[in-house]
Amino acid sequence: MHGSVYTSPAVFQREMDTIFRKGWVYVAHDSEVSESGDYLTRMIGTDPVIVVRGRDGVVRVLLNRCSHRANRLCNADKGNANAFRCPYHGWTFKNTGELSGVPMREAYGDAFEQVRGELGLALAPRVDSYGGFIFASLSPEGPTLAEHLGNATHAIDRLLNLSPTRSIDLRANWMKHLHHANWKMVVENNVDGYHALFTHASVYDAIRPAKVSHVPTKVDVVVRDMGNGHSEIDYSDEYRKLDEEFVWYGRIPRAKLAGYVDALERAYGPDQTHDALVVGPPHTLIWPNLFLAEMNVMFVEPQAVNRTVAYTTAVLIPGHDDLNQRTMRRAEGAMGPAGFLIADDGEIGMRNQAGLAATTPEWLVLSRGMTTDVVDETGTVNSDKSAETPQRGFYARWAQVVSGAAS
Repeated sequence: MHGSVYTSPAVFQREMDTIFRKGWVYVAHDSEVSESGDYLTRMIGTDPVIVVRGRDGVVRVLLNRCSHRANRLCNADKGNANAFRCPYHGWTFKNTGELSGVPMREAYGDAFEQVRGELGLALAPRVDSYGGFIFASLSPEGPTLAEHLGNATHAIDRLLNLSPTRSIDLRANWMKHLHHANWKMVVENNVDGYHALFTHASVYDAIRPAKVSHVPTKVDVVVRDMGNGHSEIDYSDEYRKLDEEFVWYGRIPRAKLAGYVDALERAYGPDQTHDALVVGPPHTLIWPNLFLAEMNVMFVEPQAVNRTVAYTTAVLIPGHDDLNQRTMRRAEGAMGPAGFLIADDGEIGMRNQAGLAATTPEWLVLSRGMTTDVVDETGTVNSDKSAETPQRGFYARWAQVVSGAAS
């Protein structure tokens, strides 16, 4: 990759115009807008949007811009409302986007009624979901969400297999981290298996004395480019070989989560439950902005070529507070502001961005593992965790989309 891919404002704008305005982007989860009138304010690239569930039960994505003089309509992070009123001139819109009120309307004259129907809020023309994860596209044309997700649906399924109802709850509130780095650095790093022993050395130093780890000492791990920019680090083969439940959860004895395990067995039977608890959740990047990080979910908001906000929350299983309390504490330890992982990654991203100020050499090297990549039905895989297979897959998709060659 040429260094300017991370530093050029022109490249950043091209990404906003192609990746984020023409493709599918993760915007919210069903649990966050579960009731009529529930809404969130989010971003699709640099476009502010409101994700809202109407009285008809339909989730819509409205552009957060008054159709009168472009004032940002809604400033709250979340809430419940049947209508939105512009703070500038008082124009009011139903939560379906329709214009419902104009103060002192008579000053516009009789012709206003002829165009009033065209002055509602702009809507994302396509909104769809898979497994509760809601995606939107600002383009009326393009691949379906199913086509976009492709092989990545297995990662969402793997997470849902850990819930007796195949539903999760993302309402534990979001931790927000500002990264002084390009958005691509933040997401590609999440599926980089090469950096952990160095960037996160403090994690290994802390857990080694306690003989506790979320990964085995010797691993049969696969890194995978699943196509369409989706990629992952997959421990499932190693976990199945160990055949031990909750290795990914600190090896907690199943007796400490007996109610949760019983609910899983009632829903799926003992064999499927055992496999789900052995394999655990995914570690998967879903192009371009969603990361399923074991029992955490992250999405990123690009703000500028060298500025990104990462939102992270714990994955809660409805009805199982014993598990959820532990999951939230683990999330704080890994992803919190004083946590072991995301603080390290934030500093490394900032150092990467600073290093790119030196324009020589021009190129970054992503060739690790190229000679040992293998293609199978799941994508391009490599059994060396440190291989840069996920990064090559990410940038292959990036090049297709920003060049206009992608379907």
